[in-house]
Amino acid sequence: MVLGEVTDIDLAARTVTSTVLGRTMVHPYDELIVAAGAGQSYFGNDRFAEFAPGMKSIDDALELRGRIFGAFELAELATDQAEIDRLMTFVVVGAGPTGVEMAGQIAELAHRTLKRDFRNIDPRTSRIVLLDAAPTMLPAFGEKLGGRARRQLNEIGVEVQLGAMVTDVDADGLDIKDSDGQVRRLNAATKIWAAGVQASELGRTLGEQSGAEVDRAGRVAVQPDLTLPGHPEVHVVGDMMALDKLPGVAQVAIQGGRYAADQIQRRLAGKEPEGPFHYFDKGSMATISRFHAVADIGKFKFEGFLAWMIWLVIHLFYIVGFKSRITTVLHWLVSFMGRGRSQRVATQQQVFGRLALEKLGPEFEASKTGGPKGAPVDEDLTGRESA
Repeated sequence: MVLGEVTDIDLAARTVTSTVLGRTMVHPYDELIVAAGAGQSYFGNDRFAEFAPGMKSIDDALELRGRIFGAFELAELATDQAEIDRLMTFVVVGAGPTGVEMAGQIAELAHRTLKRDFRNIDPRTSRIVLLDAAPTMLPAFGEKLGGRARRQLNEIGVEVQLGAMVTDVDADGLDIKDSDGQVRRLNAATKIWAAGVQASELGRTLGEQSGAEVDRAGRVAVQPDLTLPGHPEVHVVGDMMALDKLPGVAQVAIQGGRYAADQIQRRLAGKEPEGPFHYFDKGSMATISRFHAVADIGKFKFEGFLAWMIWLVIHLFYIVGFKSRITTVLHWLVSFMGRGRSQRVATQQQVFGRLALEKLGPEFEASKTGGPKGAPVDEDLTGRESA
């Protein structure tokens, strides 16, 4: 296990180049599995990212937590009603499983967790809006479950607006084009983007060197055994691969990773390859709110409390380690049975760190002490050099 950001893959030389804190490393390989995943896609409007962060990493989650809690705190301090309304309006773009779950959690936060925490504002009056340009929500779940999810979101205070395409985003809100062609303005301080994904740039690197086709989302068209054309030693799995229109869900990545590892073990043992990769669809699930979810498992469709229990059990099953499972159950009990949540800390650094790093630009290089490389070192009053 080596820390570093992969910057290049050379298929001819069989090397992987990575960098960390200004140090570049070249790693030779005999077998390679590329599973760099995907990030948020803004469909060519990358400027939206400044005002509407996605949710694809721990850093993203910490930033969103800071923005959401910070919006309530600023609303408590505001005196202008228009500003309070802007701060207490939360917009989630994208009505897939991620967007539905995020909108539901913000509603739970506003209506249960924070309802007694402020003097000047009532968090229960918050406006939570879920937008999507498509005419249906949760399309992979079918019309029945999608409709049930929409009704449940409406019951907990989420406005679902379909056929609504976001055309611009700024600090104060969004411009939205409805299906009838009308353009309207929605003022909101907190915007969350959950409308699409873009595979890692490493996919294009692999496509250029191997001749494999790369689709608009940056995914590499792999062989039936998940390898690159002409390179049986390179497997591409997870959100980076394009094969038989497989969905970008965790089970595809888990099964693909296990398959690739097994193929490598068979090759090292001198055995014949197992055959093409076959994905076993275990179904899809999405939580809506406390005690409510939807699940599509084969021929069976579940909703409400039963689907929510299935979601809990399956997610517990895939958590690594007995201690982690017990800890998770205890956290869930506190969150679901009461109204308190322990993860309430947010810092200014979490909210603005991403934008600060982007402003420094690609030339920024961190020193071993964590600051900009080459920056002058200040001295303290004792004459010792500061770290």
